[in-house]
Order: sequence, then structure tokens, then C-alpha cells
Amino acid sequence: MRTVHWVLQQNVINQTTLGQIKKALAKDGISFEEVKIIPFSDELPEIKESEALKIFYGSTTLVLNAHANGKYAEGIFYDKEVFSMKNYLEKWGAHMLNHDSEILTFQEIVTGDFAKEDWFVRPILDDKSFSGRVMSFQEITTLEASLVESNNPYLNEKTLVLISKPKAIAKEWRHFIVDKEIVSSSRYAEFGHLSTSASDVPVDLLKFVNDRCQEYVPNDVFVMDVALCTGAYKIVECNCFNDTGFYRHDIEKIISVVNAYIQRMLSEKA
Repeated sequence: MRTVHWVLQQNVINQTTLGQIKKALAKDGISFEEVKIIPFSDELPEIKESEALKIFYGSTTLVLNAHANGKYAEGIFYDKEVFSMKNYLEKWGAHMLNHDSEILTFQEIVTGDFAKEDWFVRPILDDKSFSGRVMSFQEITTLEASLVESNNPYLNEKTLVLISKPKAIAKEWRHFIVDKEIVSSSRYAEFGHLSTSASDVPVDLLKFVNDRCQEYVPNDVFVMDVALCTGAYKIVECNCFNDTGFYRHDIEKIISVVNAYIQRMLSEKA
């Protein structure tokens, strides 16, 4: 049976987090290697050749480059069309925080029938092309005008984005999910400010996440962010596991569960 081998990007992962990941891998008897990459480079670092299934963890640049490489794609829990706001809106509808949104290009926004007020704008893909945020109409116009000369490989005048009315969010949580089961959860924000807690994870929140996972999951291994908005839980977005950061999560448990799941899949294919 094939083994599992992790590729860790050492020049982006917090050293404490990196240590916890390596500790979990050592405990499970899983091999790993550490690599460095240049931000926004199309080049993959040199990877040790072996028949092992390689699971990558690091920056979006590393993950997208590895996914684009045919022989490494199986170790990236990602699909461009599936990890998109358009897909989430179709699958979960009103359970999405921005279910009232439109998906347009910046050009369509600035030339469309949008009031000159504040709007929440974010990428529709999990590619970190820019940070989703509340922007004034003037800021949106200025950004749109700069895109022709932008060097951002993920953002240009034809890039689709989500635009919606800003929401009043009380709290936000991140959940790591494997095979439709919640492995570890952590609060990461309160009223728009970083605020982490592993204990403030209400039972009804976990039920909400579990119910949504029974309806649909974008991958067997993924991350879901959920917000408390006007007294109701709503899905903010989902993220590719391979490039998503941890808060007060049980990192060793997450790594161990991912390993066990992949080893089980490999065993079934053997």
C-alpha cells in the first residue's frame, strides 16, 4: 500500500504551528519534508521523488502550483469550480451569509446600477486574489481602474467577484472537517476583531455545521467558516485545507485525522 508524505512550506507557516504539525506527523509515523517557495512564483520547489501520496501544506501559491501539477494534485483537497462562492450559494442558498449577493466583474459593478455607498466585496474563488472587505463605491472605482496594470496573477478586470450589502457580524468560527465530521473548531473573531477561543463553540453552532455537511460538502477534507449574524448562524465561506491557517484548533488532532482518512482511502484502493 502507498504511504503518506507531507510537504510543508517552512517560510510561511508559524514556527509554533509548524512544530505542532511535525509533532503530529512523527507521532503517526508519517514522513515529511520542508520546502521554501518564492511568493507568486509559478515554480514548484524540488520535491523528493517517491510513490507516496504527498499532502501539501503552505501558502496559496504552493497549493495552486502543486494542484496544477498533475502528479501532485491528489494531495491537494481542492477544485477551482467547487471552492467558489457561486457553488456555495447554489448548494446552501439562504444558509450563506451573503445569499443576497451578486457575482459580477469590477467593470460591471462600476458601470451598473449600484448606489454610491459602502459595499462588501470579495473574490468568488479560494485563491486569495484580494482580501474581502467593505469598500466605498469610490474605492471600488479606484481599484477597477488599477486592474489593467495590476501584476496580481489572480485579479484582473475580468475577474468575477461577489458584492453584497455589509452584514453586522457578532462572531466568527472556523471548523476543520474530514469525511463530514467536525474535527476541531475555534472562534476567531468578535465584532470584526481578532478574538480566538477554543471553548466558545456553542452546541447549536456545531449542529448547524453538521446539518450543512449532511446536505453538501465541497471536499472530504475542507474548512468551513461560520458567522453569527442577527441571531442566526450563516456560512461565510469554505476553504481549501492545504492553505488554511489555524487559530485555537487542536492541530495535532486535525493532522492525525487527515492522515487516518487518507490511509483508509489508500487501503481501500489497494
